[in-house]
This record gives sequence, C-alpha cells and structure tokens, in this order.
Amino acid sequence: GEMGGEFLGQVTGAHGARVRLAIVSLADQTIELLEYHGLDRPSLPAKPFDPGFAHLALVVDDIDALLARIAAYGWKAQGTPQPIASGARAGTRVIYAVGPDGATIEFMQPLLVTATTESTN
Repeated sequence: GEMGGEFLGQVTGAHGARVRLAIVSLADQTIELLEYHGLDRPSLPAKPFDPGFAHLALVVDDIDALLARIAAYGWKAQGTPQPIASGARAGTRVIYAVGPDGATIEFMQPLLVTATTESTN
C-alpha cells in the first residue's frame, strides 16, 4: 500500500513524503518495508559503517542459491560468503548484499550441526 500526508509527517518527520509499504510475514515474524518518495536524498546511499545506518540480517538455508537468485533482481554481493571463525556462531557463513536502490542486507547461513546419540547399556 501507500501512505503520506499529515499522519506520515507527524509520525516520521518526513513532511511532504509518500511511502510505499510492504508487510512480509513468515511464521511468527513480520517485517515492515518502507520506500520513501518525494524527499531530497543524499547523492550516495548510506554504507553499513555510516552513523545511523540500519542493520538487517536474515538467516537463510542456502546462501549461494540465494545470492544467485537475488542477482537476477540487481542485488550484488560485497565479496564472497565468509565463515565466522569463533564464538557461538562459528562456521556460520555471512555476506552483505546491496540492492539496486542501495539498501544493504546481511545474509547468514548457520553451520549445520549433526546430533549424535550415544547409547549407554
């Protein structure tokens, strides 16, 4: 859907803007995605290390297949997926991808752990 007007200006401070809105739900999770129109924008999109940058990370089952699929929509990986070396997420493969509008999303593919059961008799 779309929204704008006084309501949007009062809530977000984006006076005079129009917003395209999409709500994505999966299982018990919901993400609201907004695309603002009608505002002056910086000439370059924000980078993940810029102050005020919003971070979104999504856990995926197959990071390589996902990167191939989103490339068809203009998304570009910032390198190659790298495994986290240590800590609770050791082995998880991670990569940032940038969309055609400059939005950045981190994708994470957890290491699959195979449970083994020992029998005691």
